[in-house]
Amino acid sequence: MDINERLFKVMKDNGISIRELARRTGITASTISDWNTKHTNPTAEKIPVVCEALGITVSYLLKGTEETDFVLSDDERNLVETFRNADVESQKRLLAYFKQMRKKKEG
Repeated sequence: MDINERLFKVMKDNGISIRELARRTGITASTISDWNTKHTNPTAEKIPVVCEALGITVSYLLKGTEETDFVLSDDERNLVETFRNADVESQKRLLAYFKQMRKKKEG
């Protein structure tokens, strides 16, 4: 799978339109559309911006693999995605909850 194919698969899997990715990145919708229709790839300076907006690593976009010492389960990925999409107050509450869980486990 090529970079642009992986990019649009991630977008499709997460329900992110070209217009939404453009909003998140500041890259024009026509440029993003060109990556799809002309089967071209984002330029080097746009790749980190796109990856951050999609919540994926550069390694995943470029190679289709994660370069980590661990692999997240579906549940773990869902937790991370839920946390990232939550408002600041909800994130604070979740962090406090996890800290309490850790204390109970250790104590």
